[in-house]
Amino acid sequence: MKKKLATTKQRVSISSRSTKTQDFFTRNRVGYNPDKLLEEFAELMDIEDKKDTDEVYELFGKTQHALGLDTHTPIADSVSAEHRYLITEFIQRTEEEYQCKTGIEKSLAQVIALSYIRVICISKTMCSYLAGEVSVNSDINDYFSIVSKELDRAHRQLSNAIMTLRQIKVTASPLHIKAKTAFISQNQQFNDYGKEN
Repeated sequence: MKKKLATTKQRVSISSRSTKTQDFFTRNRVGYNPDKLLEEFAELMDIEDKKDTDEVYELFGKTQHALGLDTHTPIADSVSAEHRYLITEFIQRTEEEYQCKTGIEKSLAQVIALSYIRVICISKTMCSYLAGEVSVNSDINDYFSIVSKELDRAHRQLSNAIMTLRQIKVTASPLHIKAKTAFISQNQQFNDYGKEN
């Protein structure tokens, strides 16, 4: 019995130490912290001899990826070179249109743009097939069967991401009930389509 009690006390002390350690790491943002990258980059830029070195360019790339929600570098790197400027422009226009401020809203703008680029790329592949630029055989037919499913999936992802962003940005409508008795269930949905003219 004493041995079990001692083991339990040891577990509790280890648990409390690990909690304190976790709190330390969380409070001090130890690890992959963009602030640290920005400080290092600023220090290197202050040194005249270091401004045009590989170290600065490497740190610049890391910083752009760390601030990817604002710079859009990671998402641009995920598409082909011909679509990199288009995707960043699309993201910026979507963020302007929906006034994206939070991380979730910005990430949804990126998902929308990425889905749009996927639709373009897959459509281009399908068009070259339909125009007869690709020879027809059973393997290529199986491939394009898969590609057409991917095109449908990309369209659905695009539509769902747009609808999700719209739902986040729509303000709650006031609800007026003109009845003596009203039953509202837990999962009741109210759709506000605006005023009709």
